[in-house]
Amino acid sequence: MNKALLTIVAFMTYMVMSGLLTQIGVLISPLADYLEVSITHAASMFSLLTGGTFAGTFIAMLVYGRFPTKRIFQVNYLAFIGLLILMVTIDSRLQWVVSFYLFTLGICCGVGLAGGAVLIANLYNEQKRASAFLATDCSFSLAGFVFPSLAVVLLSANQLWTLSYAAVGVLAILILLACFTLKFPDQSTANKQETQSNGSAPKADIWTPRVFIVALALCCYLTTQTTFLIWAPSYLQQALGLDANQAAGAVGNYWGPSIFGLLIVTLLVIKVPTRPLLLTVIAVAIILASMLYATEDPNWFLTITLGLGFMTSCIFKLGISVGSQQIKNAPPILVTFLLCSATVGSTVAPALSALVVANFGVSSAMLMTVIGFVLVAILISTCLLLEQKAVQQ
Repeated sequence: MNKALLTIVAFMTYMVMSGLLTQIGVLISPLADYLEVSITHAASMFSLLTGGTFAGTFIAMLVYGRFPTKRIFQVNYLAFIGLLILMVTIDSRLQWVVSFYLFTLGICCGVGLAGGAVLIANLYNEQKRASAFLATDCSFSLAGFVFPSLAVVLLSANQLWTLSYAAVGVLAILILLACFTLKFPDQSTANKQETQSNGSAPKADIWTPRVFIVALALCCYLTTQTTFLIWAPSYLQQALGLDANQAAGAVGNYWGPSIFGLLIVTLLVIKVPTRPLLLTVIAVAIILASMLYATEDPNWFLTITLGLGFMTSCIFKLGISVGSQQIKNAPPILVTFLLCSATVGSTVAPALSALVVANFGVSSAMLMTVIGFVLVAILISTCLLLEQKAVQQ
């Protein structure tokens, strides 16, 4: 029972991160009204949130392993809950105050998410770990459907945007309670055995062109995905004439079907080679993104978004899988490097897309989505061609 509950805690760390990040597209306009700034300026401010998560992952590298996981969780989520309470109760409309909240909440999310990964690594051996990490993707997508939908309801009831973030605090409270009631592992027996068995093994050099190409592809993918999710609601309002509540449904339309897409891909990879599957999914993504850019029917846009979420949310994990296979007997730092490179994409996306939209209009965000997927296709294809050439040599 302790192991099962700790697994749920690990999933909730991913849901907390998702609960904050996936609401960005819904909350841009309310935040702009709240601070009396332009919508592009509000969008760029969310780079503080994504930048905080990026900083949190580096802080996690320093603290996990040096301090007990349980103690890190207690401090981290106490700070997270305290920040949410301050944000909701103190109605400060100063930009620097909101910026501080966003950045520090992001740091807490980054530290917590890394802690969830540490928990899974300590609870499960290598064979079961892959399935557990897949479940974290599903929990992320589930939260990506629930919290933006809840935000629409709260905003429709004329509640402040801060209350939408406060709802995520419920999960943080549950995690904090678990920290005082459950027994946390420090390091699993499986990890100790792996460390002992690999201690004398020669370290592989991961710094090859193929690894950097895949890392850049993952960065482009998360930039593309984040750009679409940030600007799709605004695009539906400004270009296609939907009201705010209907337009916000685009975020839920993406994340809801993505859960089932991830599960189906998990079954497919058992019998279908990863590389052609990844290329096929990227090709579908380009087609669907082009249809989104071309259509002038808001209902058709929302329908295509369902397909985009279902078909393309697996690109990230398939890309990680292909990237990790570029080096034989690669050390764990290879996956860490790929994850950090990808996180750069979600970190810069709000500011970069806001800059483009400010200069070329909101429809340029949809064009960025198309171009982004095309770049991902080019980079992955280049990597696979270099891989094939290396095998032939």
